[in-house]
Amino acid sequence: MKTEIISIGTELLMGYVTDTNAPEIAQELLDIGVGIYYQQTVGDNPDRLRAALELAAKRSDLIIMTGGLGPTQDDITKQVAAEFLGDELITDKKQLNIMEDFFEKRGEEPDENVYREALTFKNGQTFHNHVGLACGSAYKWEQPQQTSKHFILLPGVPHEMTAMLKGEVKPYLKKMMREKGVIESLFMNFNGIGESKVATLLNEHIENQTNPTIAMYAKPRHITIRLTANAATTEKAKAMNEKVAADILTVLSKNFIGYGKKQTIETHVVELLQKKESTLSVSEGFTSGLVMSNLTSISGVSSIFEGGLVATTNEMKEKQFRLSDLDNKSEEVKGRMLAERIRVDFETDIGLSIDAETTWDDSKQLMCGTGYISVAVKDKETQSKTYPLSKRPQAILKETLKNEALAFLKEVLE
Repeated sequence: MKTEIISIGTELLMGYVTDTNAPEIAQELLDIGVGIYYQQTVGDNPDRLRAALELAAKRSDLIIMTGGLGPTQDDITKQVAAEFLGDELITDKKQLNIMEDFFEKRGEEPDENVYREALTFKNGQTFHNHVGLACGSAYKWEQPQQTSKHFILLPGVPHEMTAMLKGEVKPYLKKMMREKGVIESLFMNFNGIGESKVATLLNEHIENQTNPTIAMYAKPRHITIRLTANAATTEKAKAMNEKVAADILTVLSKNFIGYGKKQTIETHVVELLQKKESTLSVSEGFTSGLVMSNLTSISGVSSIFEGGLVATTNEMKEKQFRLSDLDNKSEEVKGRMLAERIRVDFETDIGLSIDAETTWDDSKQLMCGTGYISVAVKDKETQSKTYPLSKRPQAILKETLKNEALAFLKEVLE
């Protein structure tokens, strides 16, 4: 099903408001196997909105519109959509009751324009808004000798859109899709490998994909592969995904860190440490606490993470770790010393140290250098790794080194 998102609002085009709705809609629909093919952003102008609808209707099967359902004169989405679809707008009684209860509890009399928010398609379906006032709508548009098109209208206010999308729209779409069979998605996550390398290794699978389909999403040193199968039953669809997943793991098992949309290298490392009943402490320099911040965002991390320190200069490291003469030691040696000392000081099974030597370019916007990672495991020889940091903004290099440090820790643990 080719799906398109149309975000409506002049404030989006002018940059006064960032469109957070379209990314969330795309992610939530991906969860039920619906991929976004196109996105448009259009201002509060009836002619341009009509042109956007005409374009979307030519190339997409499902068109989701967000924004422009409010009470003001420039909130024109329902009116333009109704005219385009050849339907009329009527007041939804349930949404009207929600609206009247809202104002009664506040002891206020609603403005006449507010009632515009309870308008819905006469021959469509209403999505009621329980956290706001503007209801959403769905409409199945059927034209002679053409496949049906589905239009969905959602509020632009982010928390209202989210509640309606999760509570009403996703169940509506799931029911609609079940009529054409069951769609199941399986997400596989890989760390420490680039998108081009994955594409090369899986070239045959990608070129020959039919059902399940294979899609890749790349972040720095992290690849998510989504398998989506269509079958008569959920069990058959899951089995189809699992078969392809098993084939993929024959070539990418070394980099595999788990299933799920939200699986990360941090989550995988915490799971490994919990499985081994091992505790961790961390020393950070260049990454400035980024590793610890990401680890402590994982549920249950307190069972394996004892704490750590951030020291960005040799003087700070000497004071915090009771060391001396660090200026005369190489970065590799210092890294091993810090990993071993943090492990002993925090009485953990494993100590991890991360730092880097970097230089700015002439613009002072980009830097490059070398990252140094060491892992000290109790009663074992300390292992170290260097990682080249190509010219990038500082924040990107910190994120990259954070990922490499956790990937190296994973490698040592496994």
